[in-house]
Amino acid sequence: MKRVCVCGSFRFYREMLDLEEKLRIENIDCLGPKNQEGQGILECFSRIDGADIVYIVNPEGYVGRSVSADMGYAYAKKKPIYASHPIKDVVLMDLIKGILSPEELIRLLRDSD
Repeated sequence: MKRVCVCGSFRFYREMLDLEEKLRIENIDCLGPKNQEGQGILECFSRIDGADIVYIVNPEGYVGRSVSADMGYAYAKKKPIYASHPIKDVVLMDLIKGILSPEELIRLLRDSD
């Protein structure tokens, strides 16, 4: 099964943790944010390197500067990028492969075996 890296603004930290728990219940390997303090961009890039798929948690379409950098890095590394909602920035929308609910993400990851 593919490994997913969960990214998003720390204003959505609770949502990212909830998704990480859902994925773990489904026995899906997830690289999520470890904590709100002290997580630098290089740690995020390292999590992306270890993943097959990147999933952006972005309620209401919000993506901040750090997540934009994560997306650019993932795109350069040829990692498929999915988001939970359409991204307000149309340029960044071009980087993603699709919009998936958490349930659709789980189905996609299960079907990739």
